[in-house]
Amino acid sequence: MKALIRNEGETVTEDMGIPCIDWKTGYPLTGEKWFGGPYTLVQNYVPPVNEEPAQYEEVIVEPDPVIEENEDDYVVIDGKRYSKAELRSLIE
Repeated sequence: MKALIRNEGETVTEDMGIPCIDWKTGYPLTGEKWFGGPYTLVQNYVPPVNEEPAQYEEVIVEPDPVIEENEDDYVVIDGKRYSKAELRSLIE
């Protein structure tokens, strides 16, 4: 079973059925801006039984960076939008 773990007692498991969690990446809970800090995605989580601690193999999945577009980075020529990087590569 997959789980998202942040601190002791702060574990969200796949079987809880919480909507909006991508269980391949753990997003949004693995996102840096998540309230209280990001969780770590665990692939093979075994919940604790009685007093035994939980067992799991930790796999860290880095979400793709969110790139904010800036309109100043683009130029429109004859109705087609070009990034300044594309224009530089065409000129060189």
